[in-house]
Amino acid sequence: MRYSQITFILLCFYASSSFGLEIISSSETQKLQEIEQKYNIDSLLISANDKLSTHKKKESDYHALSVEIKSKQTEYEHLVSKLPTRVLSRANLDSFYKELETLVLKVDQLETKYDIDGKSLKREYKSIMAEYDIINSTRTNKDEQLAALKSEITKRVIADVSKPDTVQSVDLDGSTLCSKFQSINDCLKDSENYIVTNTIKTDPFLNERSVLLSYDVVDASMNMSGNLNYKIKMAFKPSYNSKIDSLINEQLGLKSAMITLVSNVAADWFIDGVKIGTGRELFHEVPLGQHGILASYHSEDKSSVEFIQGNGVFSYNFNSNSHNSDMVTLPDNEHKKQTMKMKPKQPSLVNNQANATVNKPKKTLQDKGYEYFMGIEPTTTEQNKSFDSTSSEKL
Repeated sequence: MRYSQITFILLCFYASSSFGLEIISSSETQKLQEIEQKYNIDSLLISANDKLSTHKKKESDYHALSVEIKSKQTEYEHLVSKLPTRVLSRANLDSFYKELETLVLKVDQLETKYDIDGKSLKREYKSIMAEYDIINSTRTNKDEQLAALKSEITKRVIADVSKPDTVQSVDLDGSTLCSKFQSINDCLKDSENYIVTNTIKTDPFLNERSVLLSYDVVDASMNMSGNLNYKIKMAFKPSYNSKIDSLINEQLGLKSAMITLVSNVAADWFIDGVKIGTGRELFHEVPLGQHGILASYHSEDKSSVEFIQGNGVFSYNFNSNSHNSDMVTLPDNEHKKQTMKMKPKQPSLVNNQANATVNKPKKTLQDKGYEYFMGIEPTTTEQNKSFDSTSSEKL
């Protein structure tokens, strides 16, 4: 009797390479550690990031100073506009002149401070950017050394896999679920192609062009439920491929990652001292390694130094309630102007006259004689007579 075959299910798959092929050798690992130590930028990056954060707060204070100067200048103009009236009235001129003098001196003091602080901020920013230039130069030198090391590793790996006697041996322990009516040999035969394919996928030294040199079942056992456990020894001819290149890049830190920057407000974002944009959510690609991230919103900053090992999300939230209003108090005259703009529009003369006609008793021609002096032409004979008599009386 023949029983229908049930497709096997792979339950466990573990492979180990028994040959001495290495992605990075011990001597190359030592060189990598030496490069990392020589071009370590952690302390430089932390220092520069902290200075940039402090600088952003000073910039906010500098902007507040400019707003105060404009307010005082407007106050001065308002006070000067009152000068003719106060001089003519001769009321408390001494106190008025004193107030004017105090305001002039205050404006001059603020403008002097604004000029000094502005120059100081420029010098400070230039100094911070110089530190970031050193960091970027150090990072560039490090990348050059890593690229040179990668070249050495690549040449060595290619030479290793290209030797005629180089064989990639794989010892595989695994289990699969077969039909309980199948024999062990039939189940192993059905799963052979799948086992070989997955071994090639998981081993960095193998690809679809790799040649299978040997495939030996060392041990196999199956229980009554159809669970098959096996040990298989395989041998392949290895070759250099893109998986090896990716692993070298990853271990040397030569890959980049896409990071997501998230905030609850539209913050300004800086990476390594360079502004990359403004918004609640930004995406930016950075090389793997240490990076300084800073988010700035109004006078508040949040920053950190992060070791980027792959794609990730970094969140910096702010208290947005404290930044809802940036209004500057207007002087009295400006406040009145704004108030006047807010008043409802007065009814037009036509509407007034129409309302007057409806709400008031009708005037006689005698009562309306004055209207002709306002440029209203008489339209009837009665209006002419009334106008002439009214004019005579006024003369």
